[in-house]
Amino acid sequence: MEGSHSPFGLIYQIAKDTGWRVQEILDLPYATLVMMLSDAPRYVTEPKEQAVKISSMEQLLGMVGKTNKNNPHNL
Repeated sequence: MEGSHSPFGLIYQIAKDTGWRVQEILDLPYATLVMMLSDAPRYVTEPKEQAVKISSMEQLLGMVGKTNKNNPHNL
């Protein structure tokens, strides 16, 4: 699902969901309208995990967040 690309999409969505007339919506501050729409319940799917190819020891250590200054190889 994609969000609104302009204020007109925002107004349409609120009018569709609430049944309010356009004039009623335009009487509200824009920030209020944005918060109303952003807080509306919706389905959200989690992104699929992607495999990462590790090509160097530095990349591996950077991913696991380990460093050892006493070891010259950072192991």
